[in-house]
Amino acid sequence: MGKSEGESQQDKAPSRDADAEKLGMQTSITRRDFVGGTLLGAGAALLGMASPAVLKAAAAPASSVRKTGMAGLDAGWTGPGGIGDYALSNGNTHAVVNAAHEGIRNLKFEEYLSSAIDSGETHDVVVVGAGISGLTAAYAYHKSRPDSPVLILDMHAAFGGEAKHNEFEVDGHRLWAPQGSGITSQSVDPNNPEGVDLGNGVNIKNLYSELGFPQRWEFQQVTGLSSKDMLIGSMPWGAMHGYGDVADTGYFYPSKGWVINPWKGDFSGAPVSAKMRQDAHTWRNFANPPYREDWRQWMDSITVREYMTSVMGLGDEMIAHFDPVLGVTSGLGADVTSAYGAFSLMLWSQLEAEETRRTGRPSLPPPGHCASWSGLKQCPVASVTTGEYVTLPGGNAAVARQLVRKLIPGTYAGETLTDVVLGSLNWDTLDRPNQPVRLRLSSTVVAVTHDGDPGSSKGVVVHYTNGGKLYKARAKAAIVAGQQHSNKHICRDLPDEHRAAMDTFAHGPILTVNVALRNWKCMDKLGISAARWFEGFGWFTSINRTVLIDGKEPTSLDPSKPVVLTLYTGFGIPGMSYKEQAVAARMRLFSMSYADIEKSVREQFNTMFASVGFDAKRDIAGIITNRWGHAYAVEYPGFYFGKDGKPTASEVIRKRHGRIAFCHAELVGTQTWPGAAIEGSRAAAQVLEVV
Repeated sequence: MGKSEGESQQDKAPSRDADAEKLGMQTSITRRDFVGGTLLGAGAALLGMASPAVLKAAAAPASSVRKTGMAGLDAGWTGPGGIGDYALSNGNTHAVVNAAHEGIRNLKFEEYLSSAIDSGETHDVVVVGAGISGLTAAYAYHKSRPDSPVLILDMHAAFGGEAKHNEFEVDGHRLWAPQGSGITSQSVDPNNPEGVDLGNGVNIKNLYSELGFPQRWEFQQVTGLSSKDMLIGSMPWGAMHGYGDVADTGYFYPSKGWVINPWKGDFSGAPVSAKMRQDAHTWRNFANPPYREDWRQWMDSITVREYMTSVMGLGDEMIAHFDPVLGVTSGLGADVTSAYGAFSLMLWSQLEAEETRRTGRPSLPPPGHCASWSGLKQCPVASVTTGEYVTLPGGNAAVARQLVRKLIPGTYAGETLTDVVLGSLNWDTLDRPNQPVRLRLSSTVVAVTHDGDPGSSKGVVVHYTNGGKLYKARAKAAIVAGQQHSNKHICRDLPDEHRAAMDTFAHGPILTVNVALRNWKCMDKLGISAARWFEGFGWFTSINRTVLIDGKEPTSLDPSKPVVLTLYTGFGIPGMSYKEQAVAARMRLFSMSYADIEKSVREQFNTMFASVGFDAKRDIAGIITNRWGHAYAVEYPGFYFGKDGKPTASEVIRKRHGRIAFCHAELVGTQTWPGAAIEGSRAAAQVLEVV
């Protein structure tokens, strides 16, 4: 930058308009705004970046959008990534999207496979994908055969899949926030004290302990509140439903302003219709679902919308209220999501009443839990966890980091939770020659094939790109831990049954925006720890109590101190089929530049909080965006129990194909890290049969 450390830069980006100035998008930048070479905050230079022309198809029909390639994106689209290990890996970056759509979906390298550079490597197993499912597969395999060579390939610049975090430094305070996967459960479930047996010597309770997590967490305490009895939740998702029993939640209506905890009075003070007020009362008190012996299968045969209208008698206003919740947990909205798929999220109380009436006892576990695991269809909910929900500073990045620590010695300076969860990675350890497990990043796998006929082959060949070159490596078997939209392209010799099953999957996109504030006095003045709104950009955010790490607070929880607010935003477009809707929604997400998102966030926060003294220019210290183009597999009707007596797509994909096994959390349905671990462990056991 040509000036001494800490010296202010007087040159500003050219002014675009008065609004940008008011929002703080063109303030002077000092050296202190750059940590590790990455810009925190406004990103004034990015204002000049227009959305790439190829993404102007956002409003086009999905059929034409599907034919539109996505390549040629640049850093202005991705935006700043913060500091720390994930500074270059905030969601699907431009580099990842370019590589994926040029190399996988468009099959750009098909004609070059025969001329790929032979790496000269032969491994026992190659794992494709370093999300929690792939890392757990490697861990389970490595635990059985510690000296067997394993290569893990991942297209991102950092491992973890959606289980990564963003990191900020604001006014001397280090802050962490999840990029996507945000909730870690306690290890001990009172309904299931022995834990869930994953097979292959791995138990979910034991795995939790092996990774260094305590059986019970201690939560941080809030200080400095204006209102001493403010209710603050322990996870970012809890207050999304808004009932008021986990967090004090404010609802913002432009015509009225803030309404605090409207659910407690059935929206009596909110500018909503009489039908909405009636529906709120119905929702909170509904306990008369229809009696059916096959209620699980029946619920999986209809959409959430059909259940809410035909069974509960709810109107469009209430359905629209819950659509964003489904959009960031099940991929898309109520019009295409299986009612059974929403079981653990919204309908548990109704279905518990049905089970009580049918059996005479409330035998169903709480939402998101499973009292006994003996196969998917025996578990009342697909989202299998093992205890109460908690939030670690960077979400489930902690799980991925602990798995890598167990797989590769020396990846962190020490082995305490502080060292691993909050410390820095030793990147040089990941891909050292002659170590049993090697992890190779920025490596996009474009082809996995058997070396000969799948029925008699003794190995597989894996083609991948790295550093702009195409390589091939050999192995005795492969574990493909990616999502089905890529698996069906890269696995070239799939049987028709597998390919057809993979083709049923569609994925709803999510945008996670982490907004670092210098303080959260605005929410303290309102007496709220969570906020919901209905116009403008986004729809929900909250303050959360995180857990103590090695007995210490990783960050303070005080309204006068910095904090990160996380916004999860889905892009459902009701009225289209789930496949068409997923594509069109993804185009909406990809059509926005970083500058578009930044300006929208700043405007939205000013609109909502200016009345209590908030100023985006002064109070927003940094914004990081994390785009996940294929965040959640859509749980369409029939996902869990199939149709016409046929097996589900997940059941088909779980079958080993020759020397290739598949695993991903999406095969379970509602995606959680224990679900990913279950699938990864199963795939490891399958390849052990042939290696």
